Amino acid sequence: MEETNKTEPAVYTAYGMNRRNPLMWLAVLFALLSLAARIVFYSAPGFGAGRIGSTLYAVVTMIIACIALVWFAAELVFESEARLYKTAKPEAWYCVFLMIRAIVLYVHDASRRGILLAAELVLILALMIVYRLAVSTGGRSRTNAPRRRVIALIAVLCGLGLAAAEYFMLRGNGSGTAALIEQGSVLLAGLAALSVLVGMKKRESDRPLPQCGDRNDGRRIRSLDPMNGVAVYIMPDRVPSSNLFRDCFECSAADAYIREKRDAGFDHFGYTHLLLAAYARTVSQRPAVNRFISGQRTYSRDDEIEVSMTIKKDMSLEGSETIITIYLDPNDTAETVYEKFNKEVSAAKETEELDSSFDKLAGLINLIPGVFLKFTIWLLKTFDYFGHLPRWLTRLSPFHGSLFVTSMGSLGIPPVFHHLYNFGNIPAFLAFGAKRLENELDRDGSVTRKKYIDFTVNTDERICDGFYFASAFKLFKRYMTDPHKLDTPPETVIHDIE
Repeated sequence: MEETNKTEPAVYTAYGMNRRNPLMWLAVLFALLSLAARIVFYSAPGFGAGRIGSTLYAVVTMIIACIALVWFAAELVFESEARLYKTAKPEAWYCVFLMIRAIVLYVHDASRRGILLAAELVLILALMIVYRLAVSTGGRSRTNAPRRRVIALIAVLCGLGLAAAEYFMLRGNGSGTAALIEQGSVLLAGLAALSVLVGMKKRESDRPLPQCGDRNDGRRIRSLDPMNGVAVYIMPDRVPSSNLFRDCFECSAADAYIREKRDAGFDHFGYTHLLLAAYARTVSQRPAVNRFISGQRTYSRDDEIEVSMTIKKDMSLEGSETIITIYLDPNDTAETVYEKFNKEVSAAKETEELDSSFDKLAGLINLIPGVFLKFTIWLLKTFDYFGHLPRWLTRLSPFHGSLFVTSMGSLGIPPVFHHLYNFGNIPAFLAFGAKRLENELDRDGSVTRKKYIDFTVNTDERICDGFYFASAFKLFKRYMTDPHKLDTPPETVIHDIE
C-alpha cells in the first residue's frame, strides 16, 4: 500500500508563480483590463446585446466571460505559487465563452465561411488543452514534464492562428469603437494567459506535487486498482460504508509512562496526549489510514494529520463545549503532541464561552432561516463534492480531517461506537473509555489483577483493505503498550502511493 525505497527516486516537476514575479501581476492586470473592456462593450448603447440582437446571448456570455476573468485573476493572486493548475478551470470557461461567441457571430452573418469557424473552434480548443497541460504537471517525472518554452511557443502559434481567423471572420463588419473594444478584451485575456505560460517557474520535489484533480486538503490517489474505483460508486456514502472495531490494551506501561512525563514537568500529561501521539506514529508507518473519500474519489492527506476533538470548559451538565482541531505530523513525538494539543485547548478555554472559530462560523450560519439554511448546507455539500470549498473553511470545519476522537474515560463510562458523518470527509472516529479491572490467571496458577482501557473505532472501509486496517490497529496498540517508542521521531516515514 505504500511506496518502498527505490534505487532511483522519482523527481516530480511543477510550475508556479510567486507574488514577486512581475509577470504574475501583469497577467492579473491584463485579466482585469479584459474584464473592464467586456463590461464597457456590453453596457454601452449600441454595443453587445443591441448589435447581436439577442439579450440572452449578451447576458449568458457576459456572465461566463466576467466570472472566468475574475476567477482567473483571483487564483493567480492567491494560489499561483503552489497550485497554478487552479487557473486552468477559469481559462477553460473563458474558452467556452469564445466558442459560443464564435458560433453566434457565424450564425448572425451568413457571409462568414464555415471553414473559418471550424478553424477558430479548433484553435480555441487547442489553447485550452495546451494551457491545461502546461500548468498541471505535479504528477509527472522531470523527463515527461512539458517544457515551458515549447508550451509558450505552441500557445503563441495557436494565438496567432486564432487572431488571423478572427480577422477574416470579422472583416467587413469589424470596424468601429465597439468592435475594437470587444476584440481588445479578447486580446487582453489572451495576453494574460500567455504571461502565465512565459513567467511560470519550475520547482521539483521527490513527492508528487499538486495537480489538476487534487483538492486543497488532499492529494488524489491515482494508482489504486479498478475495484477501488468501482467500490466508491457502489457504496457512495460514508455511514453505510463504515466498519466497527473494538479492542483494548493493558495500561500498566502507559500509566508508568504518564507518571514519568508528569514528573518531568509535563503537567496534566494524560491518555489523550498518548493516544494522539500513537495515532500520528501509526500514520507515519501506515499512511493509507490518513486517506479520505470525497466526490467518489480517494485522496491522501500525506503528512498533514488533522484530529478533531470535543472539549468542555468544566465537567458539569451546564458546562459549555466546543470542537478543536489539532494539526499533527508523522514525525511528531509525544512531547510535540503534548505541546500542540495544550496550545489548542488553552486558546479555546481562554474565551469566556469556549467560542472557537467553528462556533463563530456556526453562529453565523444559524442566523439563516430554516428553508434557506437547508439550501445553504446543500450548497456546501455540492461545493465539497467537487472539491471547491476554500481551505480556510475546511480548516474551520470539524467534519473535515483525519480522525475524530472522543474520550469516555473522563465520563467514567465505556467507549461508544460513534457514527461517522456523511458531511465532510473524516474517515475514522475513535473513542476510548474508562479504566477497568480484570482478574487474569497466570501460568503458575496465581491470579493477577490488571487494568485495561477499551477503545472503539468506526472506520470508512473504502480507504484501504481489511488486512491493512488490521495491521494499523496492531501497530497502534503496540505503541500504546510500549509508549517509550514515541519519545523519538520515527526512523523512517512511509509515504502513501501516488
